[in-house]
Amino acid sequence: MINQIDQVIKFIPPKRSVPWTALLFFVLTAGLAIMLLFAILGYQILYLNRVYPGVSVAGVRVSGMTQQEITNVVTGLAAERLDQPVTIQAGSETWTFTGRQLGMWMDVEGVAHQAYLIGRNGNFLADMLTHLSLLVSSRNIELPLLYDIRVNQQPFQPLSDVIDYPAKDAELVIRSATDVAIIPARMGRRLDVEATRPLIEAAIFDSSKQPVLAVTHELAPTVTDDDLMAVYRQIKNTLSRPLTFNLTTDTETAEWQLEPEAVIELLNVIETVGPNGKPQYSVEFNKEGLAPFVEKLAGEIEREAVNAQLEFNPETGELIVVKPSRTGQMLDIKATYEQAALAVASGSNFVKLPLILTSPQVPGDNLESLGIQELVSEATSYFKGSSQARMHNIALAASKFDGVIVPPGQVFSFNEHLGQVTKELGYDESLIIYGDRTAVGIGGGVCQVSTTAFRAALMGGYEIVERWAHGYRVSWYEINSTVGLDATIYTPDVDFRFRNDTDHFLVIQTETDLEAGTLTFKFYGTPTNREVIISEPEITNQVKHGEPIYEDDPTLPEGFMKQVDWAQDGMDVKVTRLVKEGDQIIHRDEFRSHYQPWQAVYKVGTRR
Repeated sequence: MINQIDQVIKFIPPKRSVPWTALLFFVLTAGLAIMLLFAILGYQILYLNRVYPGVSVAGVRVSGMTQQEITNVVTGLAAERLDQPVTIQAGSETWTFTGRQLGMWMDVEGVAHQAYLIGRNGNFLADMLTHLSLLVSSRNIELPLLYDIRVNQQPFQPLSDVIDYPAKDAELVIRSATDVAIIPARMGRRLDVEATRPLIEAAIFDSSKQPVLAVTHELAPTVTDDDLMAVYRQIKNTLSRPLTFNLTTDTETAEWQLEPEAVIELLNVIETVGPNGKPQYSVEFNKEGLAPFVEKLAGEIEREAVNAQLEFNPETGELIVVKPSRTGQMLDIKATYEQAALAVASGSNFVKLPLILTSPQVPGDNLESLGIQELVSEATSYFKGSSQARMHNIALAASKFDGVIVPPGQVFSFNEHLGQVTKELGYDESLIIYGDRTAVGIGGGVCQVSTTAFRAALMGGYEIVERWAHGYRVSWYEINSTVGLDATIYTPDVDFRFRNDTDHFLVIQTETDLEAGTLTFKFYGTPTNREVIISEPEITNQVKHGEPIYEDDPTLPEGFMKQVDWAQDGMDVKVTRLVKEGDQIIHRDEFRSHYQPWQAVYKVGTRR
């Protein structure tokens, strides 16, 4: 067994000693801290409402100043800078402005407040560091230049107003035929505000008084002199001499001229946009302005086609040209405008007038083609015993139809060829049917001519288009004829018309024999082989005429009596016509006439 030896170990505590060094350090540290705290508090109290040391505004030390004091100090400096004249130069021109005139201003109160806030961020440690840094390195706050856009809408507007000017386009001016000019284009100028601004701002703070060279940009005109040069030359050439309009035909040559002063009114300079987006210019001829002149030309140039006047000689069977035909012409107005515009564009100043020609229906050459070979129809009426005035009127009216030509398919109008029946045209006063009476009027006897023409067309088998009967029976028209074959006319409303419904021309010839008292219409053409069957008149509703009427006439001597109307019974008459060509019926007509009963009328003289 192992013997254990109890050993008692006695613990003796060490002797304690006082830490005077540490205590002294603590006391010193605490004291320094208290002193620092009191120093900071004193510093803060000292600069409670004042700017901390080390702060400057626009180079002026403002440490220890209140905001109001800073404002007062800097306001004068700001005013000095804003009112300092600055010379600005663009090209050879100069202008003098102050910053205030250019809309500049300085926020003095804002800068004073900014200076006051340095070291007052609200973070104690950060503020202490700021205070310490200001003691080492001062901080300067510049006065920034600001712009009041409420006044001028944009910075430097007064400067832009004197520097800027727009580009001016070239202009073509036509003052007279001899005074045509181009007003030259001019370059424009615009201030580059953004580039010029820092230069002016630097000059505000610079005392050297050197002019500021404004930054500008040239503005090119839209229309240059070259753009108008071609039009200018064209107008000068056009106005250098009259514009000549020439008419040349086989039978005539004529010229009309528009002087340059008149041509000016016909020229319009037209602006269009070219492929490159630039304007292009051309000269346009003013058709509306030329219209009165062209209309005048058209009136002088226009002439109707004239048919040849022909005469058939039955003895020789030849067709003779009594008066040659003439081609009609009229000005082609649309083509004239085009030719005038082309002349101006080409600079020729010569317009050849274009014509529209119309051939006569009856040409004077190639007479064989007309097919006028022989007499195809004729009719004769009688007027022996008529007054001299009535016979004169018959002969005059009949002469209007001698040589009339009716082309194939054309409608012959009696009134068209007769024309006006007036005293001025040679007609005399004679008895005419007026209403329900016989009265003295101009042109009595003309219906003898229309009746004869009607009968020639009727017997020739031609299509009757319009025919009117007289109001009562006229004895002249029943001599060697039957009742119901008369035709009255009254220009311009009552007409006699027939159609030449053959393939060949007709020529009408008239013969008036005043001694025999006969009037004959002859139609010459190509035989039609038509068979014309005219019925006997069918008379109905006969009414006996009344007793004679005697009327006093102070122009006749007493005891003298003159009959002016002859008694005729009233009746309705129907005459039929059948026109055949071989077995084919060409026309089937009914001609109806309503005649009123007519009393004999006697004029009884009463003059003593």
